[in-house]
Amino acid sequence: MTRSLIPFLSKMLLVVLGSIFVVMTTAFIMIPQVIGGHPGDAGSVGAWSKTYHPT
Repeated sequence: MTRSLIPFLSKMLLVVLGSIFVVMTTAFIMIPQVIGGHPGDAGSVGAWSKTYHPT
């Protein structure tokens, strides 16, 4: 059982890390695009009034 458990856990870890990577990449691309800048930038203070939900 040990030999079959290690490949399963490595594949499971790869899937979990890949999913987290996709979600985080999408979030860090979509949020600045929607609000017109990165959170904390001085120029994006007034951009919140122009936001919309991407769906």
